[in-house]
Amino acid sequence: MARERRIRIGLVAALGLGPLAAQLPPLPPLGPDWQAPTPGELLPLRPQESVESREGAVPLRYWGKDVKETPGGWEMDDGAVASPDLLLLADHIKYSTLTGEIEAEGRIRLEGPGLRLRCARLRMDWKHQVGEAWALDMELPPSWYLKSDKVAFTTLKHWDFEKVELSPCPQEKPGWKALVSRLTVDLDKYATIRNLWIWVGNVPTFYYLPWAIYPAKAERTSGLLPISLSFSGPMGASTQVPYYQVLGDSADVTVSPEYFTRQGTLWGGEARWNPEPTHQGSFAGQFIKQKTDDIHRYRFSLKEIWQREDGWQLAADVNRASDALLETDYGQGMARLGGTPFDSALYLGRNFPWASFSFNASEQLTYFTSDSSSPLYNPNFPNSLRRQVLPSVQGSLYPVPLGSFYLDAGVRLGRMTYKLDILPTGTGAVPNDTYAWRRDDGFLRLQGRVGQWGPLRADLETLGRYSRYSQSLGRSLFDTANVANGNLAITTSPFQVDAPSVDRVLGSARLQLSGPPIGRSFTDVRLFGYKGEIKHVMNPYFAFLTTSKASAEGRIPHFDDVDSQPGVGNSAAGERSLELGVKQHFLGRPGINVPFLDLVRWRISSRFHMAPILLNDGRVKKGWATLDNELDVEPDETLRISFRRSSDVSDSDADQSLSADYKAGDGTRFNLAYYSTGINRLLVRQKGIQLGGLKRLWNDDVRLEFQANYDFKRRAFAGSQVALAYVTPCVAYSLRFSHIGITVPGSLTKEDRLDVVVTLRSLGDLGKYTF
Repeated sequence: MARERRIRIGLVAALGLGPLAAQLPPLPPLGPDWQAPTPGELLPLRPQESVESREGAVPLRYWGKDVKETPGGWEMDDGAVASPDLLLLADHIKYSTLTGEIEAEGRIRLEGPGLRLRCARLRMDWKHQVGEAWALDMELPPSWYLKSDKVAFTTLKHWDFEKVELSPCPQEKPGWKALVSRLTVDLDKYATIRNLWIWVGNVPTFYYLPWAIYPAKAERTSGLLPISLSFSGPMGASTQVPYYQVLGDSADVTVSPEYFTRQGTLWGGEARWNPEPTHQGSFAGQFIKQKTDDIHRYRFSLKEIWQREDGWQLAADVNRASDALLETDYGQGMARLGGTPFDSALYLGRNFPWASFSFNASEQLTYFTSDSSSPLYNPNFPNSLRRQVLPSVQGSLYPVPLGSFYLDAGVRLGRMTYKLDILPTGTGAVPNDTYAWRRDDGFLRLQGRVGQWGPLRADLETLGRYSRYSQSLGRSLFDTANVANGNLAITTSPFQVDAPSVDRVLGSARLQLSGPPIGRSFTDVRLFGYKGEIKHVMNPYFAFLTTSKASAEGRIPHFDDVDSQPGVGNSAAGERSLELGVKQHFLGRPGINVPFLDLVRWRISSRFHMAPILLNDGRVKKGWATLDNELDVEPDETLRISFRRSSDVSDSDADQSLSADYKAGDGTRFNLAYYSTGINRLLVRQKGIQLGGLKRLWNDDVRLEFQANYDFKRRAFAGSQVALAYVTPCVAYSLRFSHIGITVPGSLTKEDRLDVVVTLRSLGDLGKYTF
């Protein structure tokens, strides 16, 4: 598995060295530093006759310059000795018929399956592969290099090294190296290490092991992984000692306990399985009982994907946590931006030629803080809210052609649940915090083209829906009586679903008339570095939409769009509206013989409500609604810009977002996201900006990486990180500043932290200092 590529291969396993870290650049190809001759340098250019061994007991061939044969053996210069699985090249080679021993001197190269050895002197029994070598260099897959004063070997799988220097750096003076006084390796079993000491350049470090034993098999093998150290931090200094256990050919487990001097041991681990190419999964978790307050904290996630050949699919993504701050306190110092890490979902389904069937379950967990600026964020608003679908059965009929129309249908039967954490002001008791109900919903939809009259086109979409709720709200959630246009109409709690059942039957239809496309070409355009032809195409359209309304509409609990926007085109119950819009395309090409590309797409639309409706955010609306703009710009593969804006025609409120991504050929990247919400008044109004990017400087020797999330409402950074790194082929030195905007009380960490990290290629972080 990809994660366990850090499990050592061959002698790499002997040191337990971990995965590539800090995204260091690839190493340069091996240069002539080894001072080893190429075959062309050792052997003459003219072809030579090879000589079979006359003894017959040792199956070998040899050839070279100045071959001298005697009854006791032979010797030669610039020669080669070969057998079916081994090749030796050297300046001088001598063979003894009596002992079967070969002695070689000078620029020696010994190669075989999984073996590339260079040394200054070699003595070995060629038949039994037993011998010694002095002043040797070895290449170890995939990218390790070993130097030793002396090695004794009994077969090419059992080695006993003295004074070893190991490094992933091919340079004569490596960026970092591990010095070992003695290394004994059995490639079929284990490696024993004595006095391992990590040096960075010519500077010794604290990383020292007097004795260690590690698995040394070439395949995945159970054993210890490299330890990680942190010398300071909000939880104190920490030490992590991971252990990796193989569970057959398709599963493994990593246990990674981390000890914090102030809080105790954070137990962590991950299990992975991949029994088939279409089946894989993982489980990861963390748990700690804190010393300071004796509180248990945890977090775990389960992921499972299974796609059977008969069409059945299973997908699970389960995430649970004791609180929202475990990653902040014990993680990398910065929680994820955007979205909650506590959502869970389960899907089991199958697609048939004409329909699909699925079983679904989901949960969304949200943590809140009080905010008096919102009508719902008050002292009685839940501190946390779980929205659960446990379970839901869904079936869909694929569109069936009926002339120029298509008919499709769907049914969904499910159980919805609100779980609240509420502590009312002035009371010591928690009220009933769970409200559950069943919702049975089905729809039948017919859509297609009504007619085409030259460039004019008419399309019709109709929908009929039936929904039954086993429980409802005790009072009407929205009361439109005597409420002015644009005001809120909330009268009760939107979560208290404990009244008798209600039924809703409604119909909805949308008729759209599309006008002829209007276009114009501009042959020679020079704008923002672009040169070429631009074609602008506009396609206006007009639509009429009507959706009926049930008498019990106000008592229907609002859980998702099926409740709040049940009609076609996400229309609200009781809506009668007109929609005007225009779709625009800017097509471009740099030359006549080049096809046009869709560079810019822009849609502008607005609705006029002929009757008062209740929007899904609790407002009454009549007349012109929002003016919606959707703009997408993609001039080439390096730049993408998307802009969305919905502005209230009768008010100054608007929802808008802007996102941009830029990528350069040298790996430099930049992304920006701006968001502002002002229309949805049930939520705290949000306005912020997210920035991120990576800049490579001075031939990638220096890297500047950053990401920031600024909250305009709080006038503070919600989460930011800036890292400056100096990168060499084998060592990276980074200075990282992190700011965590902590809005939930109870965090043990601090908002600002400065980390100094030294990262070694193929080993990982040598150590981290936190200020």
